[in-house]
Amino acid sequence: MPKNLSRRGVLRAFAGGSIGLAVASLSACGATPKPAATTAAQAGATSGGKAFLNYWTGWSGFEFDALQKIVDKFNAANPDVFVNMTTVFGQYDKVLTAIAGGNPPDVVSAVWLQQLVSMAARDGLIPLEAYADKDKIDGSAYFKNCWDAWHYDGHLWGLAITVNANVLAYRRDIFKEVGLNPDTPPKTITDLDAETKALDKIDANGNIQRYGLMPGGLFWWGLVFGGNFYDENNKKVTANDPKIVEALKWMLTYAKKLDITKVEAFQAGFGDYMSPQNAFFVGKEVISQVGEWFISFVNKYAPGLDYDFMSAPAPDGGRPDCTTFGGSVFTIPKGAKNPDASWRFIKFVSEDENMGEFAFTIHNIPPKTKVANESRFIDDPKFKKCVDLYTGKNVFGPPKTPVTDFYFTKMDEAESAVKHGTKEPQAALDELTKLVQDELDKALKH
Repeated sequence: MPKNLSRRGVLRAFAGGSIGLAVASLSACGATPKPAATTAAQAGATSGGKAFLNYWTGWSGFEFDALQKIVDKFNAANPDVFVNMTTVFGQYDKVLTAIAGGNPPDVVSAVWLQQLVSMAARDGLIPLEAYADKDKIDGSAYFKNCWDAWHYDGHLWGLAITVNANVLAYRRDIFKEVGLNPDTPPKTITDLDAETKALDKIDANGNIQRYGLMPGGLFWWGLVFGGNFYDENNKKVTANDPKIVEALKWMLTYAKKLDITKVEAFQAGFGDYMSPQNAFFVGKEVISQVGEWFISFVNKYAPGLDYDFMSAPAPDGGRPDCTTFGGSVFTIPKGAKNPDASWRFIKFVSEDENMGEFAFTIHNIPPKTKVANESRFIDDPKFKKCVDLYTGKNVFGPPKTPVTDFYFTKMDEAESAVKHGTKEPQAALDELTKLVQDELDKALKH
């Protein structure tokens, strides 16, 4: 199961795409890479003087089509600018390579939030606060944590038009089948452990036929347990926070209980995630880590399914109703030929009407409070549960470091090593802390 719980994170996980080398190349290129030769269109103007913007997006399929409607709307309303949208779905390294090579698109929203600070710190983006100040965009319309996440080192580096929440989807019908009350899902880790055990179905040979939950994604669960991954004031990586160690030890109990090798053999037989054969839909997985976007998956592939959402149960001293968020951010790369026109486009797609239209079509949460609380979103009780998480105190974006993408990659590796029994939780997280701190120290020197 993909550990990045946004809808686009799921798609990104299936598409692949190596970005590490491209991020490194940004650093290697220095502060101001020289632009490569460009065509007239790439230079920011057509022969008739109209500004021509190349916009690269990570959305594809029906999401691309939904966004194209907004692009067409902008082009119709702005006769002096033409936006040409291209998807780089599955080719995310292309974005960073283009910026590093000095021949970037004019607008890009295939920049993941966990990469934003890295790109900004390496002088790959244009700060936007002057534009925002001029247009009186001060963050008051946005969820506070979202607005804060797009800032680093005193600058605003981008805006998003969709965000996601982390929740657990659970099969109400299977809860009933084993004698659990689906109207009162577990609220604590102790209750979750007991109920998932009741939901597990293992045959006489010890093979898994169904499991209640296989927790994955240490970043979310570490926060749920009350941990902190980064001390921003002191620039210190804290992956070995005792609460995070506790979370990883807890995740290990599931890998041992179910036997990680049998779990992987079981998961190898799962049907396509985006199909009626999704493991949750066919009852092989009773509780699944998802987001609000999952509602549209169910509607499309398993209409009528008896399921609901719950927030992650927390231990004593943990964080109830905890969610992380990430996703993509609209940015203007360094070297864009017409940043004023680029900003006009970003401002346009961020307007309430356009943001709401797109977010509703793809079933994501708008990062503006008023838009997110429109009846078309919150009339669905499941969607409302996700929106309500953003009004709480336990809402977290990725750590603001120039090496967060590296941090997340190595965190996944540490989690896997622990689950497979090759490392102990404390040792794995001590090693992770040192490894990422060394990378961070090097990045901060540049």
